Amino acid sequence: MNFQNDRYTLRLAVPADNDGIREIFESGSFSGGLSVQYLRPEPLASFAADGDEARILVVRDNERERIAAVGGAVVQRCFLDGDITRCSYLTGLKIHSDYRKHIFFIARAYKFLGKQLSDCTCCYTTILDDNTPVIRMMEKRRKNMPEYRYIGHYTTFCFNGAKNILPVECGMTDGLDRLMKTYFSGFALAPSDTSLRGLGDKQFYSLRGSDGEIIACCFAGDQRMTKQYRLSSYGGIFRPLSHLPTSLLGYPPFPKEGKIIDHGVISFLYIKDNDPKLCRRFLRTVACMQNNSLLLWGCMDDHPLYGAMKSVKAVRYGSRLYAVVFDGRDAHLSGRVGMEAALL
Repeated sequence: MNFQNDRYTLRLAVPADNDGIREIFESGSFSGGLSVQYLRPEPLASFAADGDEARILVVRDNERERIAAVGGAVVQRCFLDGDITRCSYLTGLKIHSDYRKHIFFIARAYKFLGKQLSDCTCCYTTILDDNTPVIRMMEKRRKNMPEYRYIGHYTTFCFNGAKNILPVECGMTDGLDRLMKTYFSGFALAPSDTSLRGLGDKQFYSLRGSDGEIIACCFAGDQRMTKQYRLSSYGGIFRPLSHLPTSLLGYPPFPKEGKIIDHGVISFLYIKDNDPKLCRRFLRTVACMQNNSLLLWGCMDDHPLYGAMKSVKAVRYGSRLYAVVFDGRDAHLSGRVGMEAALL
């Protein structure tokens, strides 16, 4: 699809676009007190790792022969109302810093994307709390744009506090299938496939009772082959805090500016009875066994484990979850939500 006198072309991405997409990620950051670059070393493979397939769009500047913008969706098999169905996570539109005030193609891109996602039961996305310009733009109903229907608030917890406290086992997945059917299937947008590459190079950790029943479990994976976070700079109160020995207080150490953060991701976290003390002790043991500087896990603020996670010493950042409704389609999104931070 061409526009603006054929200068720009909107189309599905191909492997030859990887370098241009990577340049867009490297040209931006999400900021605040912490300025962080979110990077994908091999962009199209990284998107695809988060689901069954990626439907990624690019805008190509034909005059300058470069990629000006990238966006799209990752199609995943998720639980909805206890059933497994095809859902799509919109990755957000990223525009190269050279073009952010010059291209007017957003409505055109969403129309094109909506057609690509007509086979998905539910479309959804997240926007960081600090990204207020995008929140204002998307929450205002506009002609030829999908509706961004606010669902709730999502908190990502960044923690460590490593200490070997509990007799946690590594690698034995007995009982996980039952939990998938009886526990995780009750959460909308929880992935139905535990083998997704986007969950990282992972291990399964479990704590069991005397009868062998799982009383706490999770996967923990090193995700840096598909996604990376580079700490660009500290600002505000974080600049003096970054020089403090926070690890001695049970918080993650602050990485040096310009460094890729040694992060891992937690997924499919289960704590019997949502016990806060058990949650804290289990995650500290997993952090010790996993040996990443920083671990991430996230949940909706009404998730049954949210209260337990408040007992874990962590740095938190928030996002807003939206159902993205194209052409008045039913959003099909209600009840408890259990999407994984690793796949956002």
